Amino acid sequence: MGLESHIGCLSSQEIREKIKGKEASIIVPCFNEKRIQPSSFEPALGSQIFKLEAEEAEIFRPEATEEVHKTIARLPALKRRLTSIKGGFEIKKGFSYLIRLEEKIILNEREYIRSSPKSSFGRLFLNTRLLTDYNPCFDEISSNYKTGKPLDLWLLLQPLAFNLIIFPGLSLNQLRFFNTRNFQLTPEEILTEYNKTPLLYVKEGKNLVPAKPIITDGLQIHIDLSGEDTGGIVGLRARSNPDPVDLSGRKKYYAEEFFEPIKIMDDKKIVIQVGQHYLLSSKEWLRIPYHLNVELLSHSQIGIAGPLHRAGFIDNYFWGNLVFEVTLDEIADMQLRDWMPISKLHIFRTNIPDKAYGKRIGSSYHKQAGVRVAKFFIPFDFDWAAKNYAKLDRNVRTNEVNVLKSFRKKEAALNILTLKKPLSG
Repeated sequence: MGLESHIGCLSSQEIREKIKGKEASIIVPCFNEKRIQPSSFEPALGSQIFKLEAEEAEIFRPEATEEVHKTIARLPALKRRLTSIKGGFEIKKGFSYLIRLEEKIILNEREYIRSSPKSSFGRLFLNTRLLTDYNPCFDEISSNYKTGKPLDLWLLLQPLAFNLIIFPGLSLNQLRFFNTRNFQLTPEEILTEYNKTPLLYVKEGKNLVPAKPIITDGLQIHIDLSGEDTGGIVGLRARSNPDPVDLSGRKKYYAEEFFEPIKIMDDKKIVIQVGQHYLLSSKEWLRIPYHLNVELLSHSQIGIAGPLHRAGFIDNYFWGNLVFEVTLDEIADMQLRDWMPISKLHIFRTNIPDKAYGKRIGSSYHKQAGVRVAKFFIPFDFDWAAKNYAKLDRNVRTNEVNVLKSFRKKEAALNILTLKKPLSG
């Protein structure tokens, strides 16, 4: 398959060709079809990790003139302790870790690769950044630096809200491959596409209707503070829970033990606090056509100062609300209102992939409505939280014994349900 057949961001069949073709440029130790998504590829963690003990201002990054492992070797030995993650390894909030991925990449002329964290780990507020031999950038691999040579891939991991247990073979990020310079749609092209097939929908009563597009250098998207699909709960704030989240399975933990609910007031506004981590939802429902994929702009001054997501890539044929992973970097707390603009979407063209986002390929968040936690948690019980909101608010000190009893009753009921019918993945 030649470069002439590609029109921008590579689709699933083109990525598969890069792995299994005669001139393979994605070198994998063991092929796994599940790691090929509609327009991205999921590399896997290796078996050893460096625990970095640098000063706060000394975030590790590679040199443009050398391989990553040589850059690591220049660190003092006590600041780059190597250990195995076989059997599971806990990465802790506030620390940095560096781990090599199993795959290697051979970059061709005119190629360009982007890395994005997977959604499940973004919702845990895991800061995940790709590092590559001979590339001095985070999350990008450019043919301007090195081509025709196998390049090692590494991830810099920084848990921000929770301690996490990782293990070899886990996929934390996804790679997208580009080989032209016109892979991103211009504002005029976005409008043309939108007029043919609307990408955004909003509720009118019980129906979804196309939203009026606001397009500048991207497609504007807004925040939902109605709580319409979540019992009046409009957001979740990460709790300071020291218990680690094991990333080896699904639905292992009660979401209520790791997140506290934020309930909407009559004026449809909330206040979020500096340095806290929040899950919020988009007002719009996204419906991505087969020939496009989308990326949410991480930082956008049209909304707030601070990251708006930890995993902003959206695959072909995604359908549902977006979940924002927000950490406020303003100089003071900030008030948010329903329908407030929060960011923009950049849109990319692809050939139609031979697989689409959805249940058929095991996608976790197809047709999600409102705020949704990562797949490692039993879904948050919004109706229960709305009824017990005053007792769950961290600023309310009364009725703590009653809410504990109420939660334990809920916990016992869930345990009985689990014994009767095991929770499926």
